[in-house]
Amino acid sequence: MSLLVDNPIINSPFEEPTRYWAYEGGQPVLKAGRRPAGYYLKPRTRGPQMSMFEEEFVPLELVNTIRERVKAWRERSYPGVTPIT
Repeated sequence: MSLLVDNPIINSPFEEPTRYWAYEGGQPVLKAGRRPAGYYLKPRTRGPQMSMFEEEFVPLELVNTIRERVKAWRERSYPGVTPIT
């Protein structure tokens, strides 16, 4: 099981991400789209150490909603924007 990726940077810092790394079965898999915003919550157990693959993913709904709205705004050519800041 290898958690390392040879070339982890796959997107431009100046454009919306189009691909991301995900782990399936302990292996890195390149997926299309933008990674959903969220975090992993470790369950409270006293048993043996759990791996990161057994943790629960908790999405950040507000961040994901903002990303969708900004994307739609950009696709409409930035309505409401003026040349004055």
